Amino acid sequence: MHRPLFALVLCAVTARVLAADTADEIKGFAPVTVSSANYRTTPRAELLRAVEDASPAINPEAPTLQPLKKPQRFVFVRGEIFDSDLTYEQVTALLTTALAKKGYLNGVDARGRIYDPENIDLLLRVSYGTRLWRLPTVRTQGLNYDDGMIARPRGLGLQLLGGEQSWDQRAGGNDDALTAMANNDANPASGGFSSASSRAAPGQVAVDTGAGSAALLPGGTDFGSTREFHLIVVDAFDYHELRQNGRDTKRLWSTFVSAPKQPRQNFSSVAAALARNAMSYFGETTHGLQVYSDARAEVKIGELIEVRDEPKK
Repeated sequence: MHRPLFALVLCAVTARVLAADTADEIKGFAPVTVSSANYRTTPRAELLRAVEDASPAINPEAPTLQPLKKPQRFVFVRGEIFDSDLTYEQVTALLTTALAKKGYLNGVDARGRIYDPENIDLLLRVSYGTRLWRLPTVRTQGLNYDDGMIARPRGLGLQLLGGEQSWDQRAGGNDDALTAMANNDANPASGGFSSASSRAAPGQVAVDTGAGSAALLPGGTDFGSTREFHLIVVDAFDYHELRQNGRDTKRLWSTFVSAPKQPRQNFSSVAAALARNAMSYFGETTHGLQVYSDARAEVKIGELIEVRDEPKK
């Protein structure tokens, strides 16, 4: 058995502050987008079609919440934390509530201890906060544990753009360089690197964001350019595989939920809406980016109530 190359940072929340379900004051639209993939159960070709090629679904019918036939127990671990006015404990408290409705149960007690560790099924890595991003979709390549929000550089080629850091079109950054790459794709005679069609670069997705996508979203939101996003990403790994194989362990599933940042808008103002919209998608594969700009993307502000976790016996 290989010694794992990382430390498990466990989260237990003894008190949570949540908005009451009866809240009636509306703060406004996000909009909220959800992208999710189950890598273990979705064939590779179907995964690429669903994540990279399918058109965005604008205000789709809400999927039926289907709890797992057999609940799975998990522990949290910190991922990448970006600019945020919420703590890790506050974010994982929101996620614990949403995950429980899907059948994923927190396996850590109120004192931060794993109870019955041999029956833990999953490790859920949580990344969250506000950062520059471009396409809020889950990964289709670079699925090892040590491939985080952006894949590790592998090999040589124009995907490195003359630098040491891999260029991930999901993350964006230099939009002029991305445009140049897209122009190379459109001109076969150029002999340039084909980022959209070849999928040769790990972690890349097509430059094309779908015809008319900007016009379909409130406020002219355009996912073809880099901008600030509020986001929560949950990456699920098999707990026992991870203990044995360490950083080479493959993801089981990922869910990426986000909202383009509006002026003077804090992460905390949309965090509950992000968790709520992700709830039905944990462990599932979405077909196209799910875009909610209707009432489901609204942030409800109500009387705050404190919910205390009972200690496990």
